[in-house]
Amino acid sequence: MGGPEEAEAADEPAADEPARSRAASNGPAESEATAGGSRGDARFDVPLRGVGVDDETRCVHYRTARDVIAIRFPCCETFFPCFECHAACCEHDTERWPPDRFDERAVLCGACREVLTVDSYLASDHECSNCGASFNPGCVDHYDRYFAVGTKRDEQ
Repeated sequence: MGGPEEAEAADEPAADEPARSRAASNGPAESEATAGGSRGDARFDVPLRGVGVDDETRCVHYRTARDVIAIRFPCCETFFPCFECHAACCEHDTERWPPDRFDERAVLCGACREVLTVDSYLASDHECSNCGASFNPGCVDHYDRYFAVGTKRDEQ
């Protein structure tokens, strides 16, 4: 397990399938696990942290060509590429965006660095309204982890 072919395959998942976490021996070194520490990643104009974050906000958990957003978590006002990055970098529980705050800029397009409102992101049809970059349509399956929308989790 963890041979060179596997490592390459982990970087190139199918177009809309998330790349899952690599085994600890193949993942980033601990020093890379919280990009920029508490101050965030200096490559971005917003406070952004994550695990193995690239220049367009892909992380070790989600690395397809369309995984180019980062979401500001209201619990810490910091952007993360995904909920797994938040869990790896923070020692507190996540909070979801409440509907009365959907007019706030909270979704960073990693392609053009525009920060979209939650409302505009949710209505975007998987495309940046500023630059036209494609967003992963599979992210809709995780909206309930980030946004308090009418989802199965809310109905339970």
